Amino acid sequence: MEHKKIEIFGNTQSLSILMYLIDHSGCTKTDLYQEVVRNSRMPDKLNVLEKAGLIHQVQDGRSTRLYITSKGLEVAKYLFEIEDILHKP
Repeated sequence: MEHKKIEIFGNTQSLSILMYLIDHSGCTKTDLYQEVVRNSRMPDKLNVLEKAGLIHQVQDGRSTRLYITSKGLEVAKYLFEIEDILHKP
């Protein structure tokens, strides 16, 4: 069986961003930076997630708001299912 790399989730910060947005959809980039990702490459990570259709970035005056998409919610649902499987005895 050939193993394929999951490019979008090549680092845990992308997963953390997606999981944070489940409960904080509509937060600003600043909120995300303060709560989850303290990394200067955060805009790159957000662009990758947006290109994959998992989040949407909306300019709101001087701030950028981040929203999880229906596709992002679906992916998150599967990630939670995987986590449940991993925690089974």
